Amino acid sequence: MPRIKLSVALLALLVPATAVAQTNSTGPRRFTLPEHGQFVIQVPADWKGEVSQPATRMPPTIAFTPASGKPFQIMMTTIWPATKDRQPQSRDELRATVQRGVDGAKPQAVEKELRLVEFQGRTGPGFYFSATDRAPKPDEYKFLTQGVVRVGELSVTFTILTNDGQEAIVKQALDALKGATQEPTA
Repeated sequence: MPRIKLSVALLALLVPATAVAQTNSTGPRRFTLPEHGQFVIQVPADWKGEVSQPATRMPPTIAFTPASGKPFQIMMTTIWPATKDRQPQSRDELRATVQRGVDGAKPQAVEKELRLVEFQGRTGPGFYFSATDRAPKPDEYKFLTQGVVRVGELSVTFTILTNDGQEAIVKQALDALKGATQEPTA
């Protein structure tokens, strides 16, 4: 009899651990880019991904939202060089792009100074900043993390919108962006 109770107790502990492991699992998502291969990013399995593209030759925007639970939104736009002979954006150009975002967000931010953070993606440099909205409306997000990272020939701009208690979402999104790749057309 004690052995059965122990087995049931162990099983009861194992089931929640398995559920947690499944909800935290990640997998690669591939998004086809017109004439520019695929953008590949590893995100949690429970994030819903949706692509919008204004015109065939324009860069698509990929949006991730939760399948359930507290809302958040992550938007990524993959931008490629205008012509084949043009180089991807340089480190300084990427930094300047994010600095313009800092300058635009500063008047509405709680923080007096918005710190620009540099990071290294799998295939290129990146920059981002985070800000807290001074007066978010009821249907808006309180926290913003925004930046750009070079992925192959792409400059991937991103915006992460969250509310209280969603710091893990921001970390997961930044980790996913750091590991993103561009695969050539087969």
